Amino acid sequence: SFLVAFPRDQQKTVGSSVTASVGMSLAQSQSLPALSPLSHEASTTSISTFVPPLKRRPLPGLKGSLPVLLLPRTRDRQVGNYGPLLLEIGSMRLRDVESMKQEIPKVEGYGAGAKVRHAFRTRVAELVSDVSIQNLAAATEALLALHSVDDIALVEEIERDIPGAKPSAPSRLAPLQDPYRGLEERIGKLAFAGRDDLNVLEACLETATRLGNAHLIRMNVREAVAGCLIRWVEETPLSETRKQTEVLGRLFELEPAMMTALEQRLVRRAVRGFPDKGQLGGFIKFLLDLQDSGLRFFDGPGVPILDPPSISYFPPLRLAVLDAVRGMLLRWSITRLAEEFNGPLLRLCSEFDMDVKPQVCLAVSQRVVLEIEALAEQVRREGNCIRLQEDMIRWATFAISASSEDLLRPGILSMQQLLSGTLTYGSMAFVAAAVTPGCPEMPTGFKGKAAELGKRSVEMMDLLAQVKKYLLGNPGPMDELPDEDVILDAVLEKRDPARKTF
Repeated sequence: SFLVAFPRDQQKTVGSSVTASVGMSLAQSQSLPALSPLSHEASTTSISTFVPPLKRRPLPGLKGSLPVLLLPRTRDRQVGNYGPLLLEIGSMRLRDVESMKQEIPKVEGYGAGAKVRHAFRTRVAELVSDVSIQNLAAATEALLALHSVDDIALVEEIERDIPGAKPSAPSRLAPLQDPYRGLEERIGKLAFAGRDDLNVLEACLETATRLGNAHLIRMNVREAVAGCLIRWVEETPLSETRKQTEVLGRLFELEPAMMTALEQRLVRRAVRGFPDKGQLGGFIKFLLDLQDSGLRFFDGPGVPILDPPSISYFPPLRLAVLDAVRGMLLRWSITRLAEEFNGPLLRLCSEFDMDVKPQVCLAVSQRVVLEIEALAEQVRREGNCIRLQEDMIRWATFAISASSEDLLRPGILSMQQLLSGTLTYGSMAFVAAAVTPGCPEMPTGFKGKAAELGKRSVEMMDLLAQVKKYLLGNPGPMDELPDEDVILDAVLEKRDPARKTF
């Protein structure tokens, strides 16, 4: 309707001028977002196909021009004097944020300062929204530098007594892109993508903790990263956990819930049992290695639990391992005990000699007495004498291993039974004489296997002599030993002198 007032031959020229003026006003408006060159060209050509695209405004003292995003949207005429600074901000990297921060307060004029701060903030948002895990620490420093610039802007507004100024600068500025929220999302993406890499999760947790404590990002981000770490300690194989003890030590200081989760997992593993050969020893060795590296799971952090047999309180993992050792001594065969009751198991008793060792000592002493009685029962039934001799050798091997850590301390009656003579049922001499060629106590059914029994008789007697030496040197609560003939050498004296070997 505006063009109708002009003659027909002038409507085309006037329409082009009006369209260009409207496009320029939209580009300089404070209430509308900046337009990119493509969107601006589309808006102008949609009105009239005869209008050329709007050119970028040249800056004073520069041969080129700034992108439309960095064009000033303020009436402050001093903005044009900071064209070079805006160009530097547009090409800024994370390493340049700290030095660029020093130039922002030097901008004179309220409108020019707001424009420069807005450009600086937008560029930082672009950088931190796509940062890599290697530059996450640099992004943290950049965000802290940006926060100090926002604080300066807030102080200026409060001094000017501008209505609507709030203590929260990030929420007040309402930028085109929020750098704080951008870094939040980036940390979450990095943590999810690297949920199987403990080093990535550590970097994300450190950043989220530092920025969360500074109240720059929400604490939900830290909780999300901590959830990924707890999932890692619950699902990663224990063999991989052993390799990451140094990193885990640092993470446990940042997130104690990780240590609680790993302790609960280890307790569940100990309660599940160790049916296969070498599992219990390997598990205890793994725990002791963690103990040496500073991850003292045997000492907590769980609440101590009452142990009914000892009427004492133990940390959860220590009690679980103690119950596993008790079950081993009660249920395992003497063959497996002779092979596996060494190394890590003995070291466990020496590490915790005030609570674990006394309980293991009681269990070992009971098993030694019960096993020798079971062997004596086989002698009475005249079972497989070859296997009986092998079991006797394994029994002595187990007793010697236990005695190396002073774990074999039977009571008064059990000590008398073990050290009694060859005619006492349940003594070492009773079982040894039954499987030693040339002894009158050998059952009739065993004499047909004398040649095979003689091959390992000397080995058996040497082991039994070591057990007897330990028992005689550690009588425990006994005031005196029995007066019976308990010397195992007496069994050897009863063999045929003419026979050179057994």
